[in-house]
Amino acid sequence: MNAPSWMPIVEALKKAMATKDRTAINLAINQLLEMHAPLGEHWRSFAELMRINGELTLAHRAMDAFVVSTGHSHAAKYAKVVLHTQCGQMQQAFDLLATLPSDIPDSAGHQYVLGNIAMSLGLFDDAKSYLNQAVMLKPGWGPSWLTLASIENFSDDALCQRLIADKAAAKKHAPAEVARFYYALGKMYLDKGKADKAFASYSDGAKLLRKEVPYSKKGNETNAKNAMTGFDSGLIENLNQQKKQDTSRPIFVTGLPRSGTTLVEQILASHSKVANGAELNIAQQLAVTVGGNSGEALQAYIDSGKSIDEVASLYLHLLSERFGQEGRIIDKSIDMSRFLGLIAAALPDAPLIWMRRDPLDSAWSCFRTFFIHGVGWSYDLSDIAHHFSLEDQLLDYWQQRLGKRLLVVPYQELVTSPEVWTKKLLAHCGLSEEAAPFSPHKTDRVVMTASALQVRKPINRDGLNVAQPYIKQMQPFSKAYSKT
Repeated sequence: MNAPSWMPIVEALKKAMATKDRTAINLAINQLLEMHAPLGEHWRSFAELMRINGELTLAHRAMDAFVVSTGHSHAAKYAKVVLHTQCGQMQQAFDLLATLPSDIPDSAGHQYVLGNIAMSLGLFDDAKSYLNQAVMLKPGWGPSWLTLASIENFSDDALCQRLIADKAAAKKHAPAEVARFYYALGKMYLDKGKADKAFASYSDGAKLLRKEVPYSKKGNETNAKNAMTGFDSGLIENLNQQKKQDTSRPIFVTGLPRSGTTLVEQILASHSKVANGAELNIAQQLAVTVGGNSGEALQAYIDSGKSIDEVASLYLHLLSERFGQEGRIIDKSIDMSRFLGLIAAALPDAPLIWMRRDPLDSAWSCFRTFFIHGVGWSYDLSDIAHHFSLEDQLLDYWQQRLGKRLLVVPYQELVTSPEVWTKKLLAHCGLSEEAAPFSPHKTDRVVMTASALQVRKPINRDGLNVAQPYIKQMQPFSKAYSKT
């Protein structure tokens, strides 16, 4: 019996995956899709591979093939809902989930996902309704309680009593889910002004997460060092002169998490020429392609016969995969500082912005935030100080290296003089002045970070001096950070 006609393509795909040949991988998956290869469950794996690689068109096509292979099962359609959320397509996710039975993936999970999506869309009353149903259907479930806590102010004693009463049930869940419950408790005590109990609750959650996501100081140091290696020789300037296309579409906003990057994103995304923004994680694809985040890796890539234009084209292609062809886009991915050399070299027209917030406020905000993708350094105060010191080194390096191309925005000045800094931000990005960026809270858009609620309020000073009630508890950070 002859082998199926698609079998050689599968073998080619395996080889391409082994060598991480992006072009060959994309070609093989496209060919298999065109041939309607009966690959069943494998299509779901291919969809995930394409999503991770940023190839969202192929990801959705592969997921559709998976749905078809299951006879359009509810479980497969739910997998497509998840893919939509991972791609920032929240309205599509909401609409598809609404067509599925209310017990998919399970009764509580269904309400929880609806609540999360509604929150990102700014539908806070709807989100509260869904999430309240989720916590009733699955008592003590940390994920639903944490999301509900993020949009509730615990002035309602009845809600507080419900949360506290759920503590025993919470301990029956998996460690990561218990951790989320503790973060929800922390938020409740924070709203109540009970600093000791708030800090203790966040600490309980962080201890559980630290076991799940350990922090490597050495690994972080090596990554930061590589990011500052090999760019002092004029490499960036030389490669900028080889530009073959307009690279002004992306606007990069970096800085520590919880430093005000989402606020800057909201201000800029309110402009008529800016289509959207998010934590895109595209820059890391450049490092994968080049072979590292150092100037030496980039030089080796160029010496192998490749061009910097190929790096730029890859970024712009992946940007279009997420947002289409129109409008400028803000990329505010976490740890952008580690890829700033590659970005500056490949995308010379792209504005670069670095947010800077009071270290103590930023440290406290990071410690009390549950990062959905896991941020290992955020679970221990001395680890936070270690990471902050590395980011300080990176900021100093890139300020010296890039000069005026890098706009450093102090959070305190932004919220106390928003009109002044909005003008500076617009000018730095080559955007004309118009009314909407000066009232960014009025802009209706998807926000998928922990700041979803805050950025929909008028710019205010609520984020200043937030660590003051916790000065005593934050001493381990202060001592460790002062020694760096």
